[in-house]
Amino acid sequence: MEPIRTKLVPPIETAGLLDRPRLRQFLVSASARRITLVKAPAGYGKTTLLAQWHEALSRQGARVAWLTLDRQERSGKALAASLAAMLAANGMADGLDSIFRNETYFNAEGLLAAVIDRLAALAAPVFIVLDDTHVLADDAADMLGLLLRRAPANTRFVIATRETAALELGVLRAYGQLCEIGMQALQFTRDETCALLAGAGHGDLSPEDIDTLMERTEGWVTGLKLASLALDGCADRSAQLAAFSGRRRAVADFFAEDVFAIQNEDIRAFLLATAHLDRLSPPLCDAVAGRSDSAAMLRRLEEIGLFIAALDDEGNWYRYHSLFSDFLRRKLADVDPGAEPCLQRAAAEWLSCNGHWAEALEHALRARDFERLGRYLEAIAEEFTYTGRLGVVARYAGHLPVAIFAQCPWTMVSVAWLKIRAMRHAESRRLLDQARLCLDQRLATGDDGSSEALRHAIEHREMMLAAAHDDAAQVEQRCHRLMRYFDGRRPYLACTIYGQLLIARREQFRFDGLDKIHADGKATAEQSGYSFALISLQAAAGATLFANGRTEAATAALENGFAESLQWTGRNSGLSALVALPLAEVAYETNAVERAAELIDSYLPVAREMSFPDQLVSGHIVASRLLAAKGDLAGARRALDEASAIALECDLERLRLAVIHEQIRLLLRNGMPEAASRLLEWAGLPVELESCLPRSGATTREETHAEIWVRMALSYDDIPEALAIIKQWRSFCAQRGAVRLHVRWSILMAQALLLGGEVRAAQRQMREAIATAAPAGLVRCFVDEGTVVRSILSEAYADSIASDHPTDLFAQRVLAAFEGKRPMLGALAAPDEGLYGRLSGKELEILTLVGCGMRNREIGNRLGLSEGSVKWYMQQVYDKVGIRRRSQAVERARQFGLIA
Repeated sequence: MEPIRTKLVPPIETAGLLDRPRLRQFLVSASARRITLVKAPAGYGKTTLLAQWHEALSRQGARVAWLTLDRQERSGKALAASLAAMLAANGMADGLDSIFRNETYFNAEGLLAAVIDRLAALAAPVFIVLDDTHVLADDAADMLGLLLRRAPANTRFVIATRETAALELGVLRAYGQLCEIGMQALQFTRDETCALLAGAGHGDLSPEDIDTLMERTEGWVTGLKLASLALDGCADRSAQLAAFSGRRRAVADFFAEDVFAIQNEDIRAFLLATAHLDRLSPPLCDAVAGRSDSAAMLRRLEEIGLFIAALDDEGNWYRYHSLFSDFLRRKLADVDPGAEPCLQRAAAEWLSCNGHWAEALEHALRARDFERLGRYLEAIAEEFTYTGRLGVVARYAGHLPVAIFAQCPWTMVSVAWLKIRAMRHAESRRLLDQARLCLDQRLATGDDGSSEALRHAIEHREMMLAAAHDDAAQVEQRCHRLMRYFDGRRPYLACTIYGQLLIARREQFRFDGLDKIHADGKATAEQSGYSFALISLQAAAGATLFANGRTEAATAALENGFAESLQWTGRNSGLSALVALPLAEVAYETNAVERAAELIDSYLPVAREMSFPDQLVSGHIVASRLLAAKGDLAGARRALDEASAIALECDLERLRLAVIHEQIRLLLRNGMPEAASRLLEWAGLPVELESCLPRSGATTREETHAEIWVRMALSYDDIPEALAIIKQWRSFCAQRGAVRLHVRWSILMAQALLLGGEVRAAQRQMREAIATAAPAGLVRCFVDEGTVVRSILSEAYADSIASDHPTDLFAQRVLAAFEGKRPMLGALAAPDEGLYGRLSGKELEILTLVGCGMRNREIGNRLGLSEGSVKWYMQQVYDKVGIRRRSQAVERARQFGLIA
């Protein structure tokens, strides 16, 4: 949410300002130190001093920004948003101005990193003035500490606070990077006190009276101002000063007796009526206080210095000093305990009528007027949802009693969307059921004209819930119904429908009409006026184009969506993860491993904030493969275990199957077929051959199940059955345009043919796989299959080493990627032992027979295997022992004690 603009400029206090040259000298230190800390209790003039410094720095031409912190900065996210707004207000944002308005989407750490980047990009020194940092909660204080530690060298901070418990300043102090100005430095000297009193019309006080005042106030400027006010119209000023106590415990009494009590009845009534307002404007005060002269009254209060500060030059907004505001609120509670709720309601009504909805919600909540709060939420829920302020709706909706919330269907529908995005499916289902019940009640009692829009909004959320559950067929049906209604209206929702339609069709192997759906979605996003609608659309389009083998177009769509997300929420946000994780998969498959790792490290941790199955499958599988490629097999397994837990928690079958497939692939590659069999049994997947065949209406879930079945069949040497399934799926994917899956099935087919002893056929099949993969640049699908695929490739292209044909060049690129790949580390050997994976029982048996001098055909006859299968197993052995020759492999296995 956009912070109040008046927080981004120093308060303008026209009454009683005093220039203090000795304090201005501290500016020299402030320019030389990273942090200048002004620490003192309330009322010592910290804000006034900072405002004077701000003005002096501005006159010198320095780049200086101001931020007054208040109760809005209750979290790290809110503080990051305010810091971004501060830079935007001073022309330093460079693209951040849209991000901080969308608290639902941005990641706090990512936005802070963007703030730091913008500061670093400014060559000249930058002064950041932060007032009232003591109001920060722990989370926000931690965020401020992070900013102070990571800020670039050109940035200087000037901070005012009442206490520093939450700030870690020891290191800065030890290295001389901290300039501290405490209470003693801020206390008024005798000369300054005389000057202040003279400015207030009391320059004729005797030296004795000055001494008394100095003793009573101890240089506390608020006490001096209070005493000065008390002297106005006082006959015996010496007696008044002798009785005055400026100690903090006496302030409330003094406010009551010597400030509030001496005002006329009209001023007192105005002060009490407006006590609860965080900021004041003439029309707001008129509405709350029931009068028409608030503009004149505010000017009068400013003229007499009655603890009020202007927040702009036009006199549109003011605020009371915090001590005085606290006193007035306590006074109102004492004088008229029942008045505050009425005044809060009046403020809420004026604010809502004038478009200040966030403040209106807050005042309705303070009034405990939950019916009003519910009405306001119903009025703004839909619009806030489409403008990035869904979090505001959810936060205030959380305060509504159950009975009132049950009558707020638009609010329920909005909150349900947030919960769908967070994969809290049971809660979102309950909210949608409640909203539909409320809709039925409205229809039964008479349609008020909004029922049709509400009905389609509910159906839209139900479509999104089906998408979260990965029910592609239901999603497509709902998308077509919704498109008929939303065509030409609510373009933002229409854009989300196009995106989900792309995903649903892809998951059902239907790539026809892809470009038109994508183009229509982009046109609708532009029409919506909310460009962040493009983010999820481009995520869906990019993943779908990539599945279709159109890597260049997929990359363009995802990069476009990623750039758009950074404009809205900065780095490391859940919204950016929507495109970053599919982009990581594209990068990984095309062997841009470093880019993939960067995206996974930054965005997988925040994926659950907004992601759907697409993002979770891409992110977790790529994360596991990156770890496995580095040789960290244990880390790869842990990553898959975490993904499995998410799949079970959120009932995500596509993710569950993808994880099982990857776990089995790793186990088989590392010589643990028994463990793979136990995992398959635990997973409870059908094992009948017929259950794995492609059929009309098949989805990628059935395809993944089939791939799991085939890998296990190959490990059991069930070559004919495996080939039967492979051929049908390979043909099915080729006919449907699922290019990536077509390549994967072709690679599996080459391995199966080799196991069956059909070496030449395996090589031909691998050439076909390369030809299909080359236009899409798919590399890792070959590399991740290991030594067997490398062997087939090497032999298939042995005669094409010098060829410059594009397909042959791509094959050379794939073979080069094998050479750059680090081998996996098995569970039985440490890296320095030279064994790269656990040998299975079958591999040990074959290696023992090799050690006895038997040839591949003889070993096959002995074990009931084809010669190709024996060769396949030996390729696995070579990969694991790190030796390419038979005799040396046997010797190394004997060194490890694996065979006799």
